[in-house]
Amino acid sequence: MLLEVKNLSKTYYSGKIPFQALRAVSVSIAKQEFTAIAGPSGSGKTTLLNCLGTIDRAESGQILLEGMDLMGQTKNELAALRKENFGFIFQTYNLIPVLTVFENVEMPLKILRRFSAAESKKRVLAILAKVGLQGLENRRPLELSGGQQQRVSIARALVKNPKIIFADEPTANLDSANGEAIVDLMRELNEQEEATFIFSTHDPLIMKHAKRIINIRDGMIVS
Repeated sequence: MLLEVKNLSKTYYSGKIPFQALRAVSVSIAKQEFTAIAGPSGSGKTTLLNCLGTIDRAESGQILLEGMDLMGQTKNELAALRKENFGFIFQTYNLIPVLTVFENVEMPLKILRRFSAAESKKRVLAILAKVGLQGLENRRPLELSGGQQQRVSIARALVKNPKIIFADEPTANLDSANGEAIVDLMRELNEQEEATFIFSTHDPLIMKHAKRIINIRDGMIVS
């Protein structure tokens, strides 16, 4: 199993008032899944996604990545693990506005420091072609449409061939036509690149295309 979660719990505090965002959640994710974590606002879906991606930390339970327990890792160890294994797609794109499309997508490879300049260029141009952005390499994010910016975000997440791509409401800021195009693109990359996608969403479009839906409510998986 690629990712296993066992009895994961997470509590937030507003002052001294506790709010239990996750309540003993257990779930498994296999390689190449295209899975949506779905639920209403405040259900815990984004908290679960962030805990799985080690952006946030639960206080109890286990998260196992190919058998390795992530709960016992230090902050630095988790940062190194994210760098090597995870890609992230955000609702607000999170592109660096002063960098070009090429430079934004190249950034994860520069952080890895594993590839030569020639190999990095080859990888970036290849993934930009796959997401339909060839010819736009030298534009900056604000010169692109919302749909194009999300394609840059997808390319940036995939360029290093991560084990898992975590996507937090990736269609929330897109109109229906662009949203459908983005979901079709991610599903295609899921099949062709064998990329594992885990979404947090309440978008019916993503749920329609998901191979599996994990419904969460009040911090608990209900189906």
